[in-house]
Amino acid sequence: MEFFQPITEIILSIFPTIKAILLAIIPLGFLIFIHELGHFLAAKRSGIKVIAFSLGFGPKIVGFTHGETLYKLSLLPFGGYVQMEGENPSEQTGAEGEFASASLGKRAYVVIAGPAVNLLFGILTYWFVFGVGLDADSAGLISRLTGQSFHEKQQSVQIGMLDDDGPAGVGGVMPGDTIVSIDDTPITNWNIFQTKILTNPEEELEFVVKRDDKLETLTVIPEAIVNLRGSSGQIRVTETNDVFVSDVIEGSLATQAGIIVGDQIETINGQKLYTVPVFNPGIWHPQIDWRGQPYQAYYNQINQKQGSLELGIRRSVEKDTVEKLTFDLPVTWQITTFVQKKSTAAKAGIKDRDVLVSINGTSVDSTTLYTELEKVGDSPISLGFLRDGTEKSFTISPAERSKKDEENTFYGIRWTTYLSGMSLDRPPLPEFNFFSAFWKGCETTWLTLTSITRTLKQLIGGEVSPRYLSGPIGIADVTSRMFASVSVSTILFFIGFISINLAIVNLLPLPIADGGHLLFFAVEKLRGRPLPLKAQAIIQQVSFVLIIALALYITWFDSLTLFDKLRN
Repeated sequence: MEFFQPITEIILSIFPTIKAILLAIIPLGFLIFIHELGHFLAAKRSGIKVIAFSLGFGPKIVGFTHGETLYKLSLLPFGGYVQMEGENPSEQTGAEGEFASASLGKRAYVVIAGPAVNLLFGILTYWFVFGVGLDADSAGLISRLTGQSFHEKQQSVQIGMLDDDGPAGVGGVMPGDTIVSIDDTPITNWNIFQTKILTNPEEELEFVVKRDDKLETLTVIPEAIVNLRGSSGQIRVTETNDVFVSDVIEGSLATQAGIIVGDQIETINGQKLYTVPVFNPGIWHPQIDWRGQPYQAYYNQINQKQGSLELGIRRSVEKDTVEKLTFDLPVTWQITTFVQKKSTAAKAGIKDRDVLVSINGTSVDSTTLYTELEKVGDSPISLGFLRDGTEKSFTISPAERSKKDEENTFYGIRWTTYLSGMSLDRPPLPEFNFFSAFWKGCETTWLTLTSITRTLKQLIGGEVSPRYLSGPIGIADVTSRMFASVSVSTILFFIGFISINLAIVNLLPLPIADGGHLLFFAVEKLRGRPLPLKAQAIIQQVSFVLIIALALYITWFDSLTLFDKLRN
């Protein structure tokens, strides 16, 4: 019996993942469905007979016939298809109403309607995302996938933080450097920069950087990160971000000094800031990566100034007018709590802005929190807090854990370390009205198109291996993880991004794709007559085999990656 228990646990652990992936496949199926719907509506409008329009694939569950078309719901609800009269070269008779019998313009219209619907859906989705409002997750994903910037100063790649012992640090890159080019490729956004690094592991790259208004040439060799798909490069840097006061506790030292929400922090103790210094307890976690070291250095440098904190601040007074101010105030650190509703912590009585001071009677600060938490185990935990200057104690029992507790929280608590009563963060994200959201959506669509085109060129040129592409399994895996951990706007943007990808991929001049049909039509226009049916059939059959081989190749690496995640 003991032998079967580990196997049972593994099987049960897989079920939630499979369920999440199946749910994630539905949006992908929807995108394929609206693609086919575009073909269907265009065919009907062009007088082409549609034999069947199916929602889903496989055996029919239910259906009905209206006119010459069978409308049906099929067993596998992951897409759909349109079957037109005479669409297959081997079935063409030359009869009226067949796809091949329609004029060249009508056939092109039917073929291009599918990708056009996907492109339109992507634009509308982007418009909606910008209209309802961005959050940190969605803004970060948009920036990574498209290079879109939401702050006017971020129209290039400027280095914010780096690992001194990493490839960039060893190569001479410094915080504040602006990357002008890599191997003569202009670097205009973070997406281009990342792709250049990822695709050149262990290769010498010539960086041209702008530093103090002067250009310098450096050599950087990205280190290779080996995974199941091969090797990818990294140089251990982050982009720059302006630093703003995002929150100030009433009555704190920061409030008494006159600091307000929205102040931009340019320097701390005379040191120029190129990224947001993070002081949360997470920077002291034993498993944190290289980013913890610079954050810890910020923390220690502030403490070494004998309790004095000098801040250089820019403050907007009125439109196009700013003040440069200097504040000097004592240093205090407070671990402030933010509690998820209906979580274990909330049920115990812990509230937002309670200040943690002890765990099981032992005093804690940001540097020792995780050390003390590791000592707790599965026993009930006594937490001491300060609330409005009054000490309070609460007990949390692991046996009473709530299902409402979010991942990466301590029983529903997120810890934030306030510096002298203030919290620092990136600039607030811009807000868009109905019209500006549309234009931002169009701009991001253009950036998406250029990003996809650039990747395709790299694939054709051999700079990027097909093993790094993702098929339905890979896309479903990413989407399922998004469902579990990020906002709705992030998920919607990703679905819109995939829709635009489908539009572009379908327009590639591959005989089995919509672009292949358009290529045949172009040849027909030039020749004055279509290619022989036998030639069309052979080309489509060969292309089909090649596409299936590529799909299996991509699916193999998607599956390896997925099973590796399940195993770990």
